[in-house]
Amino acid sequence: MLFVPLAAAGHFYTMVPLAWAFRVAGHDVRVAAQPSVLGLVNSSGLTAVPVGEPTNVLSNIKGSVDALRSETGKSLADYGDLESMPDEARERFKELRRETFVAMASEIADDLVGLARSWRPDLIVTDPVMFVGALLSEVTGAPLVRHLSGPLLPTFHRALGSGLTVDEWPASLLALFERFGAEPRPDPAMVNVDPTPPSLLTRPAANRVGFRYVPYNGATQMPGWLREPVGRPRVCVSWSMTNTVTSGEKEYPAAAIAKALVKRGVEVVVTVKATDRPHFGQVPDGVRIVEELPLQLVVPSCAAAVNHGGGGTSLTVVTSGTPQVMMPQDPAHVVNAERIATAGAGVAHRTRPIDIPAVVEAASDMVDDGRWRAAARAVQEENARQPSPAEAVRVLEQLVMARLR
Repeated sequence: MLFVPLAAAGHFYTMVPLAWAFRVAGHDVRVAAQPSVLGLVNSSGLTAVPVGEPTNVLSNIKGSVDALRSETGKSLADYGDLESMPDEARERFKELRRETFVAMASEIADDLVGLARSWRPDLIVTDPVMFVGALLSEVTGAPLVRHLSGPLLPTFHRALGSGLTVDEWPASLLALFERFGAEPRPDPAMVNVDPTPPSLLTRPAANRVGFRYVPYNGATQMPGWLREPVGRPRVCVSWSMTNTVTSGEKEYPAAAIAKALVKRGVEVVVTVKATDRPHFGQVPDGVRIVEELPLQLVVPSCAAAVNHGGGGTSLTVVTSGTPQVMMPQDPAHVVNAERIATAGAGVAHRTRPIDIPAVVEAASDMVDDGRWRAAARAVQEENARQPSPAEAVRVLEQLVMARLR
């Protein structure tokens, strides 16, 4: 089984439970890993196959965000969805974003096709934006599985690789398929595997195989303070400088939110990447900064969480039974936040600039009002009733065997 994740931590992490379910079922699992995620794959215990040269996915994506800001004066976070952008700016943004992912496919295509032709995987599991997965499927004949990671955007069914007609494909992607003698198809996936809890779905993907969301946010040791009883109510704040780049916010909002929350009498835990730590500044009493600590270890002990509404982050929080305040910075984040808010398990704040007092007030309300936690626990319980990743593997095994007959 060959897994092809986008070279970004959150996208790879979502795939880990299914990859391990295949491994436990006795299958040989390998993960095509670009240098930026190679260490993450190794620490997950899965087998990594290095592909491509060092590249910064987020820096590449930043180009489309910067172009949007330059042409419209607004950041990506200012738009609730792509359709609300001016026509010319929207098409330009989509073109730049597509070309980012096509360029990524081109950079690793030779390595991956060489691997696939020699190793001959029986199944290819790919991130929706890793168009090289479709190329590998056509070259090898192995069925393609698209791994989703949250509620679908309204445009998903007509997006590149999941429904867009071939005559609308970028010339660069058509040229890549032609180079390997592969036939491009609007939607080459046999199935879409999807760990989104049913109540959070927008519309189900075609040929959907649903299964339980199992939080995985990296591997580490559990710190001693998490094994101690919680005194004051605890609130987890998570943010990344990547979100700051996307939103156009000049300050690091996690710092301001944490400093305001601690004045409400709660304990605040801020999860950061080591590279983000210097942006926090002086740490007041009552605020704990933790670096590289997986979110799934922290949020079960929290009365509320504050984050950007990313797929892995928001699903980890809600399936831990914790309500959350979300400040979405991307159209996909908006969908996640709105679906969780509709379920009563969170609040979506989309003000620009971020309204810190409103975010703090919402988080404080979640600490004091048990209805928020009850709604989050309802989603948690719904998620627990879904088929396990192991059961999803059995479905996929049957589909593959049926194709081989």
